[in-house]
Amino acid sequence: MKIVKNTNCESAVDFLKRNFSSPTHWPDWNLVVSKHFKTDFFYLYAYEGDELVGICPVHRQKKGVLSFYQSGQFHFIPYGGWIFSRNVNYQQQLFSVDNFGHFQAFCLPVLQEFGFQTAGDDKNFQTLVLDLKDDLDTIWTEQIHSKRKNMIRKAEKNDIQIDITKRCNNSFFDIYQKASTRNELDVLALDFFSDLLVESPNISIEILSAVKNNEPIANLVIVYDKDYAIYWLGNHADNAPNSGQGELLQWEAIKRMKEKGCSYYDLCYIEKERLPHIYKFKSGFCKNETYVPFFSHKTLLFKIINKLNN
Repeated sequence: MKIVKNTNCESAVDFLKRNFSSPTHWPDWNLVVSKHFKTDFFYLYAYEGDELVGICPVHRQKKGVLSFYQSGQFHFIPYGGWIFSRNVNYQQQLFSVDNFGHFQAFCLPVLQEFGFQTAGDDKNFQTLVLDLKDDLDTIWTEQIHSKRKNMIRKAEKNDIQIDITKRCNNSFFDIYQKASTRNELDVLALDFFSDLLVESPNISIEILSAVKNNEPIANLVIVYDKDYAIYWLGNHADNAPNSGQGELLQWEAIKRMKEKGCSYYDLCYIEKERLPHIYKFKSGFCKNETYVPFFSHKTLLFKIINKLNN
């Protein structure tokens, strides 16, 4: 298998149109990130003979002579790594770097549709991936925990409504900004969201807001393409009572992504020990825990120079 670096996105778009895809791998999302965070963006292409069999999006940033390569978990793009058109075993050689480079890849969940057979090395994360090919009655009965069902009913009883938009309005950004600050998270700029929410031919981003008495009290953001949907961001307003708005938002997102034709809905990372409360909430909507491979490779020269710099 031959690995080629290329800044031409057309081959990636053609590959993703023909194969099972994730919104994280289209240039639509990556080019906005590259613009706002000043990266060199390119693809790694994998060829068998003349056939393109895999793609991997990569962002590079320079710090002196050192190069930092990131694929996934880069400025809120949750996943990177490879998508293959056939089954391939992950190996370090797929992530080659220059002599002064450090490559990190947070890969897509280990699903057969993405074309890899192994979960990588022992450095793995986990996520929850809901199979939307099941009918809604099966999902409700077999995947949704009884407590989450009760909270959904509570939200409906409290007349909480769900608004859906593809525009970054002030009410969304205000809740998002305050929630991020409260949780000590980096706040993405308003113009970043505005650029990202521009109509794209390949990916869609929707904001679902829970509204009570004409006031937004919570929201979530879903990013999806033709095959795969990701729960990207979730926020609650300050001092908003728990009326089941978080549960209702997730249930509406699940129904909407199934309606859009996506095969899976990814709840985007779980950490049972470090964030048990988030795990408890997310696992109330899906029982399918799935590995997320992580790869990190530092060249010897990178290690030496980085140590001297520090």
